[in-house]
Amino acid sequence: MLRQRLIFGILMIVALVGLLAGDAALDGTRLPDDWRPQLGAWQMVRFCGALSTLVIMALVVFSLAEMRRLFRAAGALSLLQWPTIISLTLIVIPFIAGNGPRSDASMNELLDLRWSLAVLTVGFIGSGLMIIRRGTVEGAVAALGTSCFMLFYLGVLPAFMIRLRVFAPSHGVWLLLYFVAVVKICDIGALFTGMAIGRHKLIPWLSPGKTIEGFLGGIAASIIVACLPALYVNYVAETPPDWAPVFPALPLAAVFGALMAVLGQAGDLIESILKRDADAKDSGSKIPAFGGLLDVLDSLLPTAPVAWWMLVN
Repeated sequence: MLRQRLIFGILMIVALVGLLAGDAALDGTRLPDDWRPQLGAWQMVRFCGALSTLVIMALVVFSLAEMRRLFRAAGALSLLQWPTIISLTLIVIPFIAGNGPRSDASMNELLDLRWSLAVLTVGFIGSGLMIIRRGTVEGAVAALGTSCFMLFYLGVLPAFMIRLRVFAPSHGVWLLLYFVAVVKICDIGALFTGMAIGRHKLIPWLSPGKTIEGFLGGIAASIIVACLPALYVNYVAETPPDWAPVFPALPLAAVFGALMAVLGQAGDLIESILKRDADAKDSGSKIPAFGGLLDVLDSLLPTAPVAWWMLVN
């Protein structure tokens, strides 16, 4: 199992780097005047982050199906089509807004906020109406609660990865890669630390394989990776590279790494409690040795808003 995880983990890293390298090539792409979607005084003029957005949308579609299966196994008859429509819309909004004119950055962020809140409100109200259409009150609370949770978990949260990509002043694609690396290295650090010296169970009734030593090892790994750009700029590079201002300074990088590790592992535990209630070991079987897509995204989703707040805002 460990060998499979390493092989497929390396393949996923290579695929991610290739994807983001291709995505970076779109940073200078400008849409022709007659192709630009317009909304009042605002218009979409660029096409940055298109590949990242498409991939995240695809992941969300399959993850929603996995989550619905988990909820149904736990006895909640969740919606699927409606949460999918709303979640994808919530992801597309920051992509379009973030590709507005650079000179109108504040207006772009305001439009992103206004439209996202409007769509989220429609999503919540629509979920209630969809449940009413079933013509029964049996299981309504569970169905409505889980459907709204799907909107938030796989609509609101992944949209912040798009904001991290398109609202960064520059080098947004590498900022997104930095975020993913800091979060996911925690999983690797926790795994190997737990295997080497793990003795004390973290939460045995929920996740028997996790240990306190692994938890701390994951935090240490994330802090180290988070500090690498600052260490390179401060102690290796003779002159600061052009990407240096994008990444946090050394003290903030250490805080960022610790927060990403703690929140990422919290996200993993949240998904674990959903799986345990559904009596499932993994959320799916799409990724060999890893399980389902939710098993890969669980640490990225709750950390994305914090990463956007710290690195972009």
